[in-house]
Amino acid sequence: MLYCEVILPLPVKGTFTYSIPKELEALVQIGCRVEVQFGRRKLYTALVKSIHHEKPIAYPAKEIIDVIDFSPIVYSTQLDFWQWMSSYYCCYEGEVMSVALPTYFRQDSETLYVKNPDCALDIIELPDNEYLVASALERQEAITLADIQIILQKKGVQKTIKSLIEKRVLLLQEYLEEKYKPKLLAYVRLHPDYFHDKTALQSLFKNLERKPKQTDLLLAYLNISSDGDWVARNELLKSANISGSVLRTMISQEIFLIEDREVSRVEEECIISPNSTLNEQQNIAFQSINKYWEDMNVVLLRGVTASGKTHVYVELIRNFLAEGKQILYLVPEITLTTQLVKRLEKMLGKVGVYHSRFNPAERVETWLKVLQQEYNIIVGARSSIFLPFSNLGLVIIDEEHDGSYKQSESAPRYQARDSIIWLAHQTGAKILLGSATPSLESWANAKSGKFGLVNLDSRFGEMSLPQLNFVNMSKARKEKRVTGMLSDGLQAQMNKVLSQNKQTIIFQNRRGYSPYIACKECAWTPYCQHCDVALTYHKYSEHLKCHYCGYTMMMPKSCPSCQSTLLELKGTGTERVEDDLQAIFPSARILRLDYDTAKSKHAHEKILEQFEQGEADILVGTQMVTKGLDFKNVQLVGVLNADSLLYYPDFRATERAYQLLSQVSGRSGRSDEQGKVVIQISDPNHPIVEHVSNMDIEAFYKKELGERMRFNYPPFVRLIQIAVKDSSERVAQEAAEFIAIQLRNRIKGEVLGPTIPYLSRIQGKFIREILIKMERNVDVISATKSSIVEARQLLFQYDKFKKTRIAIDVDP
Repeated sequence: MLYCEVILPLPVKGTFTYSIPKELEALVQIGCRVEVQFGRRKLYTALVKSIHHEKPIAYPAKEIIDVIDFSPIVYSTQLDFWQWMSSYYCCYEGEVMSVALPTYFRQDSETLYVKNPDCALDIIELPDNEYLVASALERQEAITLADIQIILQKKGVQKTIKSLIEKRVLLLQEYLEEKYKPKLLAYVRLHPDYFHDKTALQSLFKNLERKPKQTDLLLAYLNISSDGDWVARNELLKSANISGSVLRTMISQEIFLIEDREVSRVEEECIISPNSTLNEQQNIAFQSINKYWEDMNVVLLRGVTASGKTHVYVELIRNFLAEGKQILYLVPEITLTTQLVKRLEKMLGKVGVYHSRFNPAERVETWLKVLQQEYNIIVGARSSIFLPFSNLGLVIIDEEHDGSYKQSESAPRYQARDSIIWLAHQTGAKILLGSATPSLESWANAKSGKFGLVNLDSRFGEMSLPQLNFVNMSKARKEKRVTGMLSDGLQAQMNKVLSQNKQTIIFQNRRGYSPYIACKECAWTPYCQHCDVALTYHKYSEHLKCHYCGYTMMMPKSCPSCQSTLLELKGTGTERVEDDLQAIFPSARILRLDYDTAKSKHAHEKILEQFEQGEADILVGTQMVTKGLDFKNVQLVGVLNADSLLYYPDFRATERAYQLLSQVSGRSGRSDEQGKVVIQISDPNHPIVEHVSNMDIEAFYKKELGERMRFNYPPFVRLIQIAVKDSSERVAQEAAEFIAIQLRNRIKGEVLGPTIPYLSRIQGKFIREILIKMERNVDVISATKSSIVEARQLLFQYDKFKKTRIAIDVDP
């Protein structure tokens, strides 16, 4: 009798043994999905990890119901990766599986299916079983897998579902809810009747003799498009210096045609053409990287902003493509994938994209194309490390310092950079880490010789680094030289830039209008009902909102405590900055980019497109404006409150502040003219001011590493943080104390806590934290993790802790 070990997409320990019916023995393979019953009634899609002849002793093995795949959807390499990740990050393989596989690959009996509204197929043409399911969806909006079993009167229904999905008859309900919206731009062209008929065109010009603006627009089009091709609407209007109303009139008269086309927004550090060559500095970097790879797998490329790192990446990719290898190009933000794809496709051919904004069907399509090696280049966010590469040769991790590579919200709490380095070591792939401001861990590894280190110290094309100015806000406020959040120095620079028709980016690291409100009479402040945080005021919606759980309430007219109507807005968010700027610069065109204005990718792209096309003079935003933007017309960057980056209860706060200030400064002066950066700070004597001013990364990292060594923090020790969560504050405290006592009796490392964190309650759960510091020794780290898991199991033996949640974060 054959048996198989399967992984279930659930937070449960280990694998489960199922027997394989004789009729399915030839079909079951490692890496394939099978349909199984788990528990009394629930059905799940499980993944086969191994096949053997050993009958389980602890329980009678159930039979697998059906085999879903005729060939594996993951390789043994990925299964080993999942096992390593579950061990390293103290989580379950099922949790890794849930994150790794697209939704379509892990359906269960509660998955909802709906009819595809775009289906053009006549369901009468379907086979009997498929017709029964499709006709059921004619009568009801959605059905579950369990419903389909009842309709077909059998358990094994996954093949029928898979076929209906492939024929685009059936969709997961999630598909409709998450549907990816591509970026669309309006394109226009002259009606073919005019372009291909000179007589008709001459007649058109004659009819427009008394309409000079329409004539200018027509001439501008003919100047841009010599072959009558489509032209971007914004490009045409800018070239003709004509308003959109003139074009709309000509479209209504059918002189021009218009259509929306899906495009990719390309933001480049430097202009690269397929035939371009590396400059001297880039060529030295290229040769050095390849030289390091002869002896080691990981190289750190530190290049200042706009130094042309991407150009070096492209030449390295060409080398690996010539060897028939697959390449993974990681970016920290979903919004940065679009900017790369079109450029890479022009130079390198077909490029795949993978990230969570794609709907489930698109993610499955990319997954299968990687599996079948139809895609040799993938550009993606952190989730793309789970793709089934069979011949991975190169991994490029751009902006490797970025915190977005760390998954912190739910298990597995993995760091994509570190995880893919482990995978690359197993497969022999090479790793290139790229950043203008590397993480302290990567820098230390490079300086110690564990990683190679290559530098690009000057900007591409002889562009000058921006001029930095720090403004002492404490002094400016005392001298009453501040309006809203703007010092007179920043205002003067903005006036100058506006007069030159240049653009400005203003960075404020807090969204909303005001972080909180308070009563002037009794100091009452509204807090979230579910979290230990004040509600943020949003002027646009006139609501107070919690940014942690989404709880909202209307802005009160009076204080519920003392009935006073004197409610004061405290602090400043991006909404308020936008209002202040509009009051100070009434004629300026202002855009705001934060979570509230860019809840979908489509909105984000539209805002950036408007700014790039010169439709706004000032862009206000949160951290979104610091990453991956390359606007040639931006001459000034203003940082309104640098202090908010520094004084945060996190040992990485200074490092992240340095990185963020350096990155946002790099958005300025990315053309021939030197840019300027104005950073407002209340403590001009803070050491970071000198380091950022001098752009002296060596000195900053030397000082920061000294601090880390002194106080026992990474990279000199390893950290594990345990968060204990419960709806009862008393139970949370008792559970945390229980775990801390267990660990102090079991491990060699330092156990700190339990402590009450900065935010002690989130989403109705009280939180207590324990921090463990360990020496960088493999055996000590492994023993510590085992002790943590054992302490967790002991805790759950007590009834009062059954609902307590334990979150283990390795390398927080």
